[in-house]
Formats: sequence, C-alpha cells, structure tokens
Amino acid sequence: QEVPSSAPPRGMGNVCDKRNPSLNGNSRRRLTVSQPGNDIADRRRAQEQDVSEKEELLRLLPGSRRVSIGGRECLDAFQATWDDKRVSLHGDRDALRTEDGSCIGFLCKKGKKPESPNQDDFFIIRSEELTLCGVMDGHGACGHDISLYVSESLPGLILRHACFDVEPLKALTEAFEHMHRHIKAISEMPFQGRKFDATLSGTTATVIGMKRGFLYCAAAGDSRAVVGRAAEGGKWKADDLVRDHKPDLADEQQRIVKSGGEVRKIPGDLVHRIFVREMHYPGLAMSRSLGDLEAHKVGCVATPEVVSMKITQDMKFVLVASDGVWEFITTQEAVDLVGKYGPSRVQAATEELCTEAYKRWLREEGDVVDDITAVVVWL
Repeated sequence: QEVPSSAPPRGMGNVCDKRNPSLNGNSRRRLTVSQPGNDIADRRRAQEQDVSEKEELLRLLPGSRRVSIGGRECLDAFQATWDDKRVSLHGDRDALRTEDGSCIGFLCKKGKKPESPNQDDFFIIRSEELTLCGVMDGHGACGHDISLYVSESLPGLILRHACFDVEPLKALTEAFEHMHRHIKAISEMPFQGRKFDATLSGTTATVIGMKRGFLYCAAAGDSRAVVGRAAEGGKWKADDLVRDHKPDLADEQQRIVKSGGEVRKIPGDLVHRIFVREMHYPGLAMSRSLGDLEAHKVGCVATPEVVSMKITQDMKFVLVASDGVWEFITTQEAVDLVGKYGPSRVQAATEELCTEAYKRWLREEGDVVDDITAVVVWL
C-alpha cells in the first residue's frame, strides 16, 4: 500500500496503491502491482524446505492430534478472480475440530485484480493444547512474497521462543521484531540471492493464540481480530482485540513525527499516509508493519500491539481477517453473520462472510476487489 514517488530513493520500484485515486482514474482504489517472481525451480525447492519446517514444528506441539495449514505460493500471477489460495496441509486435518466443540474455518481468496496474485496469506497450527493462527496482507510489488515468507517463518519464531510457555506476550512481541529483521536482512542481500525487496513492500500480521484457557493476540497493521461474545436475547457482541494501526492515530503520528516523518492525506485520497518529511514517499497507509523499510526509517514499527485475556464463558469465537473483509463490513456485522451458523457450520460461515465482503466490494467499487482472507476459531 504505497504511493509511487516522483523521485524515489535509489533501488525503489514504482508501486501502485489500492487507495490512491491518482493512479487510477476509473476507481478510488487500486491494488498493488506485483513484479515477475524468482525462478520457479528455486521456488519449488523453497516449498520442499517449508514442508520439512512444518513437520518439525508439529513435532514441537504436545499431543497426538496435530495439524498445520498455510498458504502456498501461487505459481501463476494471473490466476483468476476469486480463486482459492493454494494450501499446504501437514498432520491430521481432524485436529481442526476437538472433542469439546472447538473448531476452525478458513478461506483465502484472490480479489479482482488481474495484474497481481493473491497477496494475502495465513497459517493455522493446532494440537489438543494449543491453537495458533495468523493472517497476513501483503502490499507493494513484493507484498505476496513477504506475506508468504512471514506465514511460513513467524510460527516457528513464536513456538521456539524461550519465553513462549511462561511469557507468551513477550514471545509474540520479540518474534514479530525478529521477523522484521529477517525481512530486512534478505532485502539487503545481493540482488541475485534475495527472495524479495522490502524497500517499498511489506505485510500486515495479526496472530491469535489460545492455550491453557487464555487468549493472546499480537497485531501490526490493519488485519483485524475480533471476539464474538454471546449477549442477552440470543444476540451477539463484537469486541475488537486490537485497533487498526493508522498513521493519523495520535500516538502513532507522534512517533512518526519524532522519527522525521509526517502524516498527511494527499488530494483525492481516502486515508492518511506516512511520508518522509517534505517528500512524496513512501506513502504507507499504516503505522505498523513487517517490511516497508523506507517507512520504518520514519516511524513505522514492527512492534505489535499485544493483548491477553482469560477465556470466559460468554466468549464463543475469534475471527481474524484481512482488510478485504473489513473495508465494507463492520466487526459487529461480521460477528452477527458468523454467530448465526454456530460451531458445527464454521466453514460455511467463513465462506459466507468472505462472499458477502466480495459482493460489497463490487457494489461499492465495481471493478476492484481486494484479496479476502478470514480465519474463524470457535472456542
């Protein structure tokens, strides 16, 4: 989600933003344009390495029923609108549903943007004693590569952290920061050896974890997580776990200004963005992310906001989704929709939520639909 610079720093590409009307005279939003990827053979070797990593992660989990599910790289940048994300599954799929009624639904769909692959990604890791899920929404020319890299790498950084058992919020925070350092190191490699360039590309990341009767959440960006609570009269109450990280939030803007950046809205745009002071780049529309190295020079941070709470009887499910869902659907609408299905039809609920989001994009924007991803976990 960057605005192209009239005089970008050396090494920067020209990146289109889904919320910059100056880049597309026919609509208010334009989705990021991806560039040709690395050699397919190299990518397939990387996928083989990922299989080994996922199997190793599963061995770290307690219990006999364990499963890992996550997005796989799209080998065709021109996949059809509303195509499913390619998915890898390791372990026992039945572990998505436990004997006490907890169950998970998920969906990751490409939006209506012929020039770019699906830049969303996700992961689900589960055993009898632990659930860990995440949603990533990439942006910029290499956004799909970075979101995939995070979905593959972040779970291991969390689960292997020395503090994860006793101080999960510390583990989540440091895992996010470590993840960003990995992205930066890859971007600084010689051109022939690097997987991507995060100078003007990055991803959101929102992770939820459940273990020993507690819910944990860590988020950087605007992939929102919400708890669905049972209310009186058969109604539902939606509680956001963390806020969307927008540059014009008072504390976020203060940090950006202190770091040499500025926050402003360009004429005709819908959102506030981060810029180098008195310059026209990088134009990032969020104040926390992984990657986005130019924005991180002027106050954007990878440190997530974290929260923990004891799971109470009225807490029925958790929903985490990319902003393709939240652009035109409120958290209360989403919770009402998911809640009416109940745990036994969690996958149907997830699919209807994403389909409704897609319909609203078409109704509001006509020829543009963002990528859409949602994960629902009944507690």
